[in-house]
Amino acid sequence: MSAIWIFLCFALGTGVCWLAKRAGVLDHPNHRSSHSRPTPRGGGLGVLAALGLGLVPALQAGLDIRPAAMAALGFGLLGLADDLLALGTWLKFGVVIVLGSLLVWLAGSVAAIGAGEALAVPLPVWLGFGGSVLWVFVAANAVNFMDGSDGLIVAIFVPVGLALGLTGEGAGGYAGYALAAGLAGFAIFNVPRAFLFLGDVGSLAIGGVFAAIALQRIETPGEVWLYPLMILPVLADVLLTLVGKIRNGIGFLSPHRTHAYQLLSRMGWPHWRVALAYFITTSLCAVMAMLGAALGGVVPFAMFAGAVVVATLLHAGIRRQAIRSGLDLKA
Repeated sequence: MSAIWIFLCFALGTGVCWLAKRAGVLDHPNHRSSHSRPTPRGGGLGVLAALGLGLVPALQAGLDIRPAAMAALGFGLLGLADDLLALGTWLKFGVVIVLGSLLVWLAGSVAAIGAGEALAVPLPVWLGFGGSVLWVFVAANAVNFMDGSDGLIVAIFVPVGLALGLTGEGAGGYAGYALAAGLAGFAIFNVPRAFLFLGDVGSLAIGGVFAAIALQRIETPGEVWLYPLMILPVLADVLLTLVGKIRNGIGFLSPHRTHAYQLLSRMGWPHWRVALAYFITTSLCAVMAMLGAALGGVVPFAMFAGAVVVATLLHAGIRRQAIRSGLDLKA
């Protein structure tokens, strides 16, 4: 994608975000919020507009944009409906599963998994399909759960978008650059202090689009590890927090403020510092994924496994520090 086209994506995203802010659809804080005043939401519409514009040259080049486009449209509409109508959790989960199934049908499911070609394990069709749908479900919801601090999604997905652009020439590359450009436009209203939130229309769609791009790109068993590695700070925070909730007897869907980013904020970290920490860790994971893609073999799996160990230790350290600070990890 040319620099001019990337700038156009940035400009369109900025303009639509400005309109969303003017629309005044407010996010009202509650006891779990990291904010204390009503704030406009819907900035995700700007990111989706930039993404749509970025897919135009991919379509002109004859590339298959269907998975990314369907993910953006489907998850965007679901998120918009939830922003406006406050859909129930189980209804949202059900729609996500349906959308995930359609995306896997379009993009293809994972056929084998392993630490390189020599150590690959073929998957039965039902397991490959089901596991791929689960990947979409987890990725979309994980990004949605993490959208709760100023600049956090920007800090995570600008480097991820650039990594997608730098590691592939297909439609996913165009989508990656457009995603980064759209988020840069949104950042004007969200960093360092939020005057506009993404809303579910943005967070669900970003996670869904990333998951769809990953499925479309995976061609070898070793490549399976590259895309979880890119967003490992998101996956680790969400999944390890879920483990912590279970240990503390908190229900799966019970409201809480125990994600690592929330604990850091409750311990006094300003939002910009939390975002910076996630920007650094995500950038490192993105660089590792790009190196893994270039080197191949067992390198992607080794990098992913090593990063999981480090992420687990960091998450455990944050929770220990939160306990020392007197925070209630059941709240």
